[in-house]
Amino acid sequence: MSRTSSSAYRIVALVLIAALCAPLPAWASVANTDIIGTVAVGDSPELAAAAPDLDIPAGVLRTFDGQVLWSRNDDAERAMASTTKIMTAVVVLENVENLDETIVVPAKAVRIGESAVGIQAGEQLTIRELLAAMLVHSANEAAMALALYTGKTLEGFAELMNEKAASLGLEHSHFVNPHGLDESGHYTSASDLATLATYAMKDPVFREMVGLEQTRIPGPDGQRTIETSNKLLGSYEGATGIKTGWTDDAGYCLVASAERDGVELIAVVLGATSESERFAEAKRLLDWGLSHYGMQAVSSAESSAALVPVSDYLDRTVMAVVGESVTLPVFDLEGEMTSSVDVVSAVDAPVRTGDRLGTLNIRQGERLLAQVPLLAAEDVAEPDVWDSITIWVTRAWRGIFGGQSQASPVTYM
Repeated sequence: MSRTSSSAYRIVALVLIAALCAPLPAWASVANTDIIGTVAVGDSPELAAAAPDLDIPAGVLRTFDGQVLWSRNDDAERAMASTTKIMTAVVVLENVENLDETIVVPAKAVRIGESAVGIQAGEQLTIRELLAAMLVHSANEAAMALALYTGKTLEGFAELMNEKAASLGLEHSHFVNPHGLDESGHYTSASDLATLATYAMKDPVFREMVGLEQTRIPGPDGQRTIETSNKLLGSYEGATGIKTGWTDDAGYCLVASAERDGVELIAVVLGATSESERFAEAKRLLDWGLSHYGMQAVSSAESSAALVPVSDYLDRTVMAVVGESVTLPVFDLEGEMTSSVDVVSAVDAPVRTGDRLGTLNIRQGERLLAQVPLLAAEDVAEPDVWDSITIWVTRAWRGIFGGQSQASPVTYM
């Protein structure tokens, strides 16, 4: 072997050793533990077969009322990139009274670089216009301008961000800047991002802006068009938002939401390896969720539920019927739906149509989904004097010689 070849092999060996010894990103050493509902996928072959096929280190899929459908390492603390701007927008919207107030963009805001829409130092833009630039196209200079205006300093704004995080119970988040560029001490989790985004979407201004495919704001040479960085908008049925992000430490991130057939889901994808992958993974996750979680009729009004004895009679009952039709969102992987009837043991006459006689309880596994009133389907008058005497005598006789003193209850559910 020549001296040149030997040197080349040594160089290759050193490169390989360095690569193997190099520190891995924080998420790389975390084992993926998928959970569907509240059950670890590894504990259930049925759920393992039904689980979504995703290639991300961390994420979560939730309903807007907080029910977790799927999660993977959702409490792992990670860099968050421009998903930070969800919190930036929340703090601005809750601390600025007039969104149409005009501010002068400071030079410090423009120098931040990275994602930008070409806003120049000295431009005069409204808070609303800067919010649109930040949320639609992820403009860093807009985020900086908003933070410096709202918090007076970056440190002051970060303090407002962390106060809001604490009030929302974001236990795995800490903010040090308004834009999301990698910085020590700036992190969140998939679960916290879902909580934050769900909260933010309650604000109509935020919801409208993150759902825009494009918007226009003034520029030095006239109106400039700003395109969304969220490629799900306009291409994925029912997409309603929310925010993209990318940095070296965070990888490609996306907080996505979609609404179909009366249900809206929020998906958080963290650490994807490419821009196209983050959108593909979010689509896959939302498709999976929307196929398993949807509106379902769980009760039908006037359905017969039980016969309830009328205590004043020997053999008279009144029909208890379901008081209303109920349709609820149901996650079909959480177990079998069951119904149970809880009615009074007997009711005294007179009974009026619509009197409450009990409750229909609808469960899925251990989860109580709904409680529906059971109502009397007819009137039952008090017995007249002669009937009362007859009933009393008959009961006395049966009390001595045996026999039923009133009708037995019957349930149909």
